[in-house]
Amino acid sequence: MKKTLSAILLASAVMLPAEVTLSQAVADAWAISPALDSQMLEAEAAALAEQIALRRQRFAVQFSGMYRAGTDRIQVTAGAFPFPLGPQVPPGTVILETPRDSLDFKLSLLQPLYTGGLLRSAARAEAARGAAERELARWKRAELAGRVKSSYFNFLMFRGKRDSLLSLLARLEHHLGKVERLQAEELVRRSDLLEARTKADEVRLSLQDLEQLLQAEDVQFRSLCGHGLDEIVHWPGEAAAAYDVAWAYFLTRHPLLRSLDERKGVVAAQKRAAAAAYLPQIGAFAEAHYGRPGQNFFRDSWTFYLQGGVSVSLPVFDWNQRRASLDLAGIAARKLENRRADFVRESEKGLRQLYAALESAGRKRLLLEGMAANAAEETRLKESLYEEGQIDHTDLLAAMTGEERYQAEREALAAQIELLKTGIDTLIGKCEEEE
Repeated sequence: MKKTLSAILLASAVMLPAEVTLSQAVADAWAISPALDSQMLEAEAAALAEQIALRRQRFAVQFSGMYRAGTDRIQVTAGAFPFPLGPQVPPGTVILETPRDSLDFKLSLLQPLYTGGLLRSAARAEAARGAAERELARWKRAELAGRVKSSYFNFLMFRGKRDSLLSLLARLEHHLGKVERLQAEELVRRSDLLEARTKADEVRLSLQDLEQLLQAEDVQFRSLCGHGLDEIVHWPGEAAAAYDVAWAYFLTRHPLLRSLDERKGVVAAQKRAAAAAYLPQIGAFAEAHYGRPGQNFFRDSWTFYLQGGVSVSLPVFDWNQRRASLDLAGIAARKLENRRADFVRESEKGLRQLYAALESAGRKRLLLEGMAANAAEETRLKESLYEEGQIDHTDLLAAMTGEERYQAEREALAAQIELLKTGIDTLIGKCEEEE
């Protein structure tokens, strides 16, 4: 008996669809999103670039080799000496000469000593760029979460409308059966029967449209997170925060605003780097050579030798490229300021519109509660009046349709409110699942 019960429970668990919370669906959407993954790769690339910039401040070891061949070479003849070398050495005799080719292998150590802050500014620029890319990744996560939630709440709206129409269709079919019986007894007109059939067909047609919308939304939802809409379970969250609280959150924590602020740090570091490039660049070097002929050009043999020193470079004239570089950085900074101001202005407008719609939806909810109750009572009264022959059949159908409309609007309003709350969270860059 226990084995049979266990088998039944196991089979039931397999047959029932798995339940997935909306938060889990959002997390799964993050995991499978190529766009989000690409943005995370941008952040990783910036972090690696920062490491490279930091390591450029340390010493570097390089190995190189060189082979050189020439058509001419250095020669020292007896005539080059200010005194005669003897009667046995004619003036044109070659005393010393260098080989026509040379080969040199070099192992060098290079250490920057002073760059005017050029290398440090490069590292700071990459660090700021990495922070900006990470903030953009947070923004993409918030946007993707908003798309997943919006798709789900659209589904709830469509499903509520469908359920309301199914309820109306069941009542119309029941009513149609009564009308058919009354018409068979010639107690009602045939036009009443035709009107009831037409109204039922109109509801079926609307149901077909809703089924298409539901299927399209399910395809959209699956493409976002890999789950079907029928798998999702969700409990309504808290009420939306006050406008002032949401606006303060936007100004202080929106990922795009933070990213733009970090971009300004990139521009500032680039300006410092442009100025540092015109300061003295000082570095030390030490080299180990093994070559032929080596330092002594007159010895045609392999030689090992060491050398070291300090190098100094300073730009003198470059057609004022420094000023052009600083002007470009200034233009980039102004563009960032303009983009930030425009984004803040448009977001403020959108947030006020969303809160106005949310406030209106709250008032509509109270009204629809009363209207739906009145419509239900009106339908019951008109059913009795129609059966008594006191009202026309179209009046009854209008009452039944009105009741369905108010019920559908009442059910859809809850999903609309969740949609508005999702829109507010997305606009201010808030993502509860990430927190």
